[in-house]
Amino acid sequence: MGFLSKFTGGRKRVDPYGLFEDDAAQLQRFVDAGADISAPRDSEFSVTFKNEESARAAAKELGEGQYRGELVEPSHGVDEWSILIYGRDVPLVPDFLRETVDVAEGIASTHGGEYEGWAALYTAEEKAGWGIEPLL
Repeated sequence: MGFLSKFTGGRKRVDPYGLFEDDAAQLQRFVDAGADISAPRDSEFSVTFKNEESARAAAKELGEGQYRGELVEPSHGVDEWSILIYGRDVPLVPDFLRETVDVAEGIASTHGGEYEGWAALYTAEEKAGWGIEPLL
């Protein structure tokens, strides 16, 4: 196993964007549902931690790396701390999704957390064809 395998758990990357297989499959489902993955959009990446000290250390490192996000304290019956890393108005591909997943995985590994995954919003243009009235 190579150096990065401690972050990746030995997961395999696939073309065309060098994503892990599970991220590539999620991205394909997003495309199949009508997303143009090259369009600028908002996205979030979640990392959870069992304790405050680890979460704050990870948040500090992310901030020093100029990543935008939020530290979320435990609440509503959830006893874990979370970090949400934000992508705002940026296309998922060719590089942003892969690079941000790698950062989230690395932060989780370094600070004893767990990378939970990513989610992206549909653009207004993509939602326009759904025939659903927007909420005001």
